[in-house]
Amino acid sequence: MRHLILLLPLFLLFSSLRAQSIFDSTYTAQKAAVYFDFGKAELTAAAGVVLDSLVAELRANPAALFIRITAHTDSIGTAAANKTLSAKRAESVRKGLADRGLAAAQIEIAGEGENQPAAANDTEEGRQLNRRATLEIMRQVPMSNLSGQIKDPETGKGIPKALITFRTKTRQDSTRTDSSGYYNVRLPKDSVVKMEAQALGYIFQETALKVFGSPELYKKYKINPDIELKPAKAGEKAVLRDLFFVGNQAVLLKVSEPELPKVLRFLQINPDLKVEIAGHINHPGVKPENLAKREWELSVNRAKLVYDYLLANGIPESRLTYKGYGNTEMLFPNVGSTEEQQQQNRRVEIRILGRH
Repeated sequence: MRHLILLLPLFLLFSSLRAQSIFDSTYTAQKAAVYFDFGKAELTAAAGVVLDSLVAELRANPAALFIRITAHTDSIGTAAANKTLSAKRAESVRKGLADRGLAAAQIEIAGEGENQPAAANDTEEGRQLNRRATLEIMRQVPMSNLSGQIKDPETGKGIPKALITFRTKTRQDSTRTDSSGYYNVRLPKDSVVKMEAQALGYIFQETALKVFGSPELYKKYKINPDIELKPAKAGEKAVLRDLFFVGNQAVLLKVSEPELPKVLRFLQINPDLKVEIAGHINHPGVKPENLAKREWELSVNRAKLVYDYLLANGIPESRLTYKGYGNTEMLFPNVGSTEEQQQQNRRVEIRILGRH
């Protein structure tokens, strides 16, 4: 346990990057750790093996930019002494990499003292895990410009200060439009990005597109990076298209979890709106009056799931109602509907009732 080695391959690292900004042009491609004896800053033989592997990785992959070193300690001793010790450990790793031929420009170091423990300090095993330095190989992400406009379909004018959230499997970030409703951002080239647009007085909208390397490709593939937002008037509604439930249950699938914060943002940005949350089920071939009670209750409970989430996150009860519509408003009422159409039948909608 004294000299643990942790060297993670690329594919294991990507799952840990959820907090990374989509606008960042670098990412952690590989991560490792070396461990130290109590009170010491000297590299062990096991640490040398890790450094050898990382330097070999850098030389084999010229796209790698640099190694970031962050050193830590356990909680024994004063905070000031541990800060000094962590700085010495970071310097020791830096020197070890330099001795292996790595240029100074390819190394960044920082000492965090006892502030970022990897484990509890109440056991020797935990303290040993905290006597460490983490090393991250940073690589460059090819980036490309994406430009468009958020606009009102009724007036054709751009919507200023609209909030646009960009999301991929591993990254998320946001920006706002300028005074004419335009946005211009740099995103990872060839990535598929979900874009959500929200603005005061408008119903939110989401789209997904691939980030190409040149504006001409958007025209070639007829992809429009503009987004139109409908005014949030009484009678208008927004369908939560990515809100999926376990079959015959009011249980949300994990893939649908990002949909609920989208509704919450909408109501936070528009604090004077009153809405109804409408639940629907897919049950073709059965007249509504013959629908089983549990089927009606299913549409109610799916709407209530969204209602309860909004209440729990600070939206006043006076702004919310919910109702189940059973199968009375199926978008595709035919028995032979496709699976995609059936999914659209079992939906939840946000209906604008008016102003609060």
